Parts: sequence; C-alpha cells; structure tokens
Amino acid sequence: MPFAIRRRALLGSAVLSALLPFAAAAQSDYPTKPVRLVVPYPPGAATDAISRAFAQELGTLMGQPVVVENRPGAGSAIGIQAVKSRPADGYTLLVHAEGFYSAKFTTPSAGYEFSDFEILAPLGQSSYAFIVPADRGWNRLQDLKGLDREMDIGTADLGVGTYSTLAARLASGLGAKYRPIPFKGGAEGLTAILGGQIDGYFTTIGTTQSVKDNPHVKVLAYTGQPGSISYLPGVKTFAEQGVPDMVFQSSYSVAVRTGIPEPVRARLATFVRQAAASEAMKKARRDLYLDDYDKSLDEYKQELMHLAHEFEASAKQRKAE
Repeated sequence: MPFAIRRRALLGSAVLSALLPFAAAAQSDYPTKPVRLVVPYPPGAATDAISRAFAQELGTLMGQPVVVENRPGAGSAIGIQAVKSRPADGYTLLVHAEGFYSAKFTTPSAGYEFSDFEILAPLGQSSYAFIVPADRGWNRLQDLKGLDREMDIGTADLGVGTYSTLAARLASGLGAKYRPIPFKGGAEGLTAILGGQIDGYFTTIGTTQSVKDNPHVKVLAYTGQPGSISYLPGVKTFAEQGVPDMVFQSSYSVAVRTGIPEPVRARLATFVRQAAASEAMKKARRDLYLDDYDKSLDEYKQELMHLAHEFEASAKQRKAE
C-alpha cells in the first residue's frame, strides 16, 4: 500500500475512534431535542385523545416536548409510511392500532413491513357497542336472529379491518345476512344511524356515550368480556346474549422504528412504559372510557398477530370472490 494511502487510512481510523465516545455519549443523553408522535388518524377520535394525553406525560418524563402530528389517510398507511421515512433514531414514534395490519393487507404496495416497527407499550383498549336506529323496532339482540332480509351495516374501513370483521362475526352469530355500507369515518356512520339510513353500526364505547340516550338510537350489545365494565348501564355483552364470538377490543399502543441504536431504544422503551403506566394515563383512560391492558407485552403482541392473521384471511377471501 502506498504511504500516502496508508496514512489517510490511519488518519480516518483515528478520527472515527475519536468520534465514537461522542456518539455513545449522545445516545446515553437521549433525548436532546423534541420528539414527534405520529397519529395516523384524524383529530378528535379516541385514538387522538389518548395519544395527546400520553404525549404530555411522556414529555414530562423525557424533559423534551412531544409533538403530536396527525397524518390520517389510506386506512392509516400514510402516517405509518411517514414514520418509516424518517431516521431510526428514536425521535419519531407511531401510535399503533389495528389499521397497521389492515392497511397493509388492503394495499400490499404500502411502503412498510410489519418488521419495520416494534411495539413498546399498549396505551389502552376499547370495546365496541352495536347500535341500531330506534325506528326499526329492534329492542333486543334476539330481534335480529334469523332476520328475513339483509342488514345494512356501516363499516369504516377498506373492507378488511375491525368494522368489517365485527360485521361478519355478528351476521354469522345471528344467522343473518348483511350488506357492508362503507364510510370514510366514524362520524359519517353515526349520522347515517341517526338518520335511519343504515340498520346497524359499531361504535367505540367512548363514541357511544354521545348517542346512548338519543331517542333515535338503540344500543343492543357490546363486545366486552362477560362481566366487564361497559360504561353503558343496562347493556349486556354479546357473549351474555348468546353470541360468544363477539368478544373484541380495539387497542392502541406506541411503536417505534426497528434498528434504533440499543442505548436509545432502551431509554425510550423505559420512558414510554413509565408514561403509559402513570396515574395521569390511568385517569385519561377512564375519562375516555378506555380499559387498561393487564397482561404482558408479549401476550399483547401475540393477540395482535392473531388479529392480523384474521385480517389476512379476510383479505384473501375478498380477493378470491
């Protein structure tokens, strides 16, 4: 090797060696600037509200502002891709929900893979209520069994996801037929129920609070475990009314890009889990009619993957039809 090339190589190694301690120190001092929390859903929904409560608590623990950025669209794929496009440095987090899986199955070309993200902690979960227009004369879930016509059930997904899954399970459990009526979001579905334009709709427990006493709406059941807190006095679970395959809860969690330097990932995970388990977040969940997740993180991830497989099967069935 010529002397000049060898000298440059040695100098380069010396510079790199000198910089390594500074890089390690920067990682151990994390965070040194504001953190961004991307919510792939519009403002105003329960997902957004719990995310903002979490951002405030996380910012307090980290000593840096945590800025919430709503990036809705394409079933949540737009927000997910926005996080994927940013550096894996621990300064951009993602609010993770079932749309993470359904968006990928409905749009396989979406620019992310499941392995691109790691879930750090659950934020909360919500059951769903099934509501119908009061003018149909359906006062009990049993009134829908063996219905002699198709039910028009509103869905707020792209044909694969929570709403479509619940509608299919309900029709199967009741021995009834249904026709999915797609909406862009929850507000449109509620408006359609209030106007009597559809026969049924699934709403989160928090959203149901705004219509449960409306004379134009009947709440027939909810998807919680038998004996769980429903926040809906007098309303029983589907399972308690003879439809056992309707136990379901949507969940919200915090995820981060994989590939983050381990010292940063470890510190971030500690901050996230402390914030999610804080008294402030427990109160926020109660205020938003959300439940705590009381199992392990590994069990949480396994449950989500089971749901992802169900979404995948639905997507394949739709493609075959």
